[in-house]
Amino acid sequence: MKRIAVFLLILFYGLSVGGCSLARSGVNVPAGPVPQLHIGRLVTEVCRTVQRCHPAEAVLPAPPAYLDALLADNRLVIGLGVGTADLAPVSVSPDPGALFFRSAFRIRNRRISVEARLILDRCGFRQALEECEILFVATHARYGAGPAFLKDGKALPFRMQKTPGYVITMSEDEVSGYQGKVKRTYPGFLKKKKFYDFEPDSTDLDGTVPYPGYQLLVLSTCSSKKHFLDEVTWLRKKNPSTAVFTTGPCAMDPGFRPFKRMLYSILMGNGIKQVVFQMNREYRTIAWENIRKNARTKAKDNKSAWTVVDEMYAIGIHHLN
Repeated sequence: MKRIAVFLLILFYGLSVGGCSLARSGVNVPAGPVPQLHIGRLVTEVCRTVQRCHPAEAVLPAPPAYLDALLADNRLVIGLGVGTADLAPVSVSPDPGALFFRSAFRIRNRRISVEARLILDRCGFRQALEECEILFVATHARYGAGPAFLKDGKALPFRMQKTPGYVITMSEDEVSGYQGKVKRTYPGFLKKKKFYDFEPDSTDLDGTVPYPGYQLLVLSTCSSKKHFLDEVTWLRKKNPSTAVFTTGPCAMDPGFRPFKRMLYSILMGNGIKQVVFQMNREYRTIAWENIRKNARTKAKDNKSAWTVVDEMYAIGIHHLN
């Protein structure tokens, strides 16, 4: 009965959302090949939807302070960090606009120059931390070493762990060439595999200059609150910021629907709590898709079925409400 009630609730929500909403997927797995990742198309879809929702003659309420800060100079710089292919099938479009995009849109009755970029390696992430106003990252956390991006692979995360004495434990099948300082090696249960204790460092983060204005950062990695809260706090110092962290397992959607939902919710003028709520709701849809897919294929490995469910939350670091 509980499963039926949950299914009916999801079905009712899907049917009740209409008008000028960003389109939602249902609980069915999308058919056909994985769409090619193209930052220009993702951002354009969201911005044009917002334009339709806010016609030129509309009288809009005052935006939240954080959105006012983002749009103060009539310019918005957005970054999307993409994790490794083992998280989800990802294909980046060969089109030049797939990696970097710039266009103008009417947002909240103002002409806003929107710039967006894909972040595919450590260098790009460092640059995004220094230049982007909105930054969404969907990657592995590498057990706290730092996010690992599509081009670099799991062996080369953005090193950002500053906690003294922090230890990362990996089994030999998870090490994937990770270049950290080995503290010790030991056999696991029945000596079936080795385990390594690594001492991480913050080499990449240490050389990063924080963006000087308001920044909204979403770290959609496993347990990012546990791993990176102190590091982000250190980086942002007294700069106005809102950081969104996870408290449990996370996943990467090849269509990057949580990213689109976040951007749409922001530009529609929602408060931060509502923005996070909408992202969690999108992740729940993805979780149901994976569960149904595993049930159909009778997959033995159910790890991919689970994702963040009401476990993203925002913390203001010298934030604007």
